[in-house]
Amino acid sequence: MFELQIRHFQNPQGFLQTGDCCDLQASGGQRCSARDQCDTFFHACLKEYQARVVPTGPCTFGSGTTGILGGNSQSLRHRGHDAGGGGVEDGTNGHISISFKYAWP
Repeated sequence: MFELQIRHFQNPQGFLQTGDCCDLQASGGQRCSARDQCDTFFHACLKEYQARVVPTGPCTFGSGTTGILGGNSQSLRHRGHDAGGGGVEDGTNGHISISFKYAWP
């Protein structure tokens, strides 16, 4: 199993991976709007080694996605596996779990 826990993310300017604004641009087009923040989520894609990582292509070893975690920047609280969280994993706590049906290469 591959597990990833997002604890904090920061995107103060509100940019997408492409460099564009997440949502509306402020007047004048100089900056992204602080009023309408990003709907931030994370997608983990496990694939073979790449000397130059590209976000496209198949996720050979699996993939997982969180739900929307918040706006442009946030710290997430996470209860450890033995902390007795008792809650259902719904992807809104920044946790991604990808199961394997084979040995990790």
